[in-house]
Amino acid sequence: MTGWLKRNSGWIAVVVVAVLYYRSFGKGLDSVVLYAAAGRCVWHAQTLLPCVPMFSYQPALAALLIPLAAVPTVLQKPIWYAVSIGSLVITVRLAEAMAARLYPGATRGRNLIWLRAVSLFMCSKHILDLLNYEAYEAPALAIMTFGIWALTVGRDAGSGFSLGAVAALRATPLIYLPYLAAKRRALACVVFLAALVGLSFLPDAIGGLKGGHVGYLDDWVRQVADSAMTGSIDPTLAFWSNWYGGLPNNQSLNGLVNRFATGEAGGLSPKLILLAVDAAFAAVVGALLLFSPREPKYAAIDGAVLLIAQLALSPMTSRYHFIFILPGVILVVAAIICDRRIRLFGSVVLAASFILLTGTSNDLASGQLSEFSYRYGFMTAGAILLLAAFAAMLWLSRQPPSKWKTEKVL
Repeated sequence: MTGWLKRNSGWIAVVVVAVLYYRSFGKGLDSVVLYAAAGRCVWHAQTLLPCVPMFSYQPALAALLIPLAAVPTVLQKPIWYAVSIGSLVITVRLAEAMAARLYPGATRGRNLIWLRAVSLFMCSKHILDLLNYEAYEAPALAIMTFGIWALTVGRDAGSGFSLGAVAALRATPLIYLPYLAAKRRALACVVFLAALVGLSFLPDAIGGLKGGHVGYLDDWVRQVADSAMTGSIDPTLAFWSNWYGGLPNNQSLNGLVNRFATGEAGGLSPKLILLAVDAAFAAVVGALLLFSPREPKYAAIDGAVLLIAQLALSPMTSRYHFIFILPGVILVVAAIICDRRIRLFGSVVLAASFILLTGTSNDLASGQLSEFSYRYGFMTAGAILLLAAFAAMLWLSRQPPSKWKTEKVL
């Protein structure tokens, strides 16, 4: 019995903490009600936004939420909680598996304890934000992490399907398609497009079979995607009032520029300033991806870079979206543990990132400091700063093996 408890102590701890935290689940926003309502609308072939005015997400997500709408209301929240916790566990385990391919000693002995303890501490605020808002980013991140992991083990079809499917649920993972093309992953590209198209038109197929509304994807492109890209928002759609533009809740580069570029500067309009900022950031990301070795295991770093790119380049990035840094943090911590060459630099980068992402906007920080950090995009900067650690990891990967100074166990 003692041996069984020791072997499964980690899982027991996860279950106990999850059960104790359940009462706090959804304190920020009861999103489960919104998700179930959206699934119900698609099942009855009703036009989505008039039916659920606050549902700004892609219609494919609503179609996949039909099973949630079908269960009794009293069970919807615990089921979604189990999905959220399970998705986080899957994300962590897959990220650890990728870290082990890059740094074999990272998941051995005490190193695994340090890896999990430091990584989860670094991301604790983002995990709690995610759970407070019952955000669907938990399963979305798990699917993306699976797609990235599949690339590291040469399963291109599985990667393409996962990344294409999640792109049908939230638009920003479309960034993986040009990456796959640049890395000449032809099979992954083909499967990506098939999954994207198939899931995107699933609501229209349901509506057509029921003789109800079709054109869900076209509605979303016109009313949400086009408006988000051009800034020509429709004031009759309720969700625009609290998630777009320069509001402090928007922690993307778009939100940061909109908060300060309210008029022309240096002869550039606000749109051109945003385009220049996005282009500069995209150039940095592109340089990292081009410098990354073609060896499959380095797709883990590429994937983490693109997760951060989604946060920065999205028209709207809420605070709970920063859970996307979790796989990247795990990789950086693994590098710090196992590679002495990056230990000092990586630790400084990780500490500075933590201060920007969490230290200036947590429950212990003053309200004024938190408001200041949100207004000036500290969270965005903290996520982008992690790219410096990835750049160092990629540069060291190209050094002659004889110069490597690694250790297996702390």
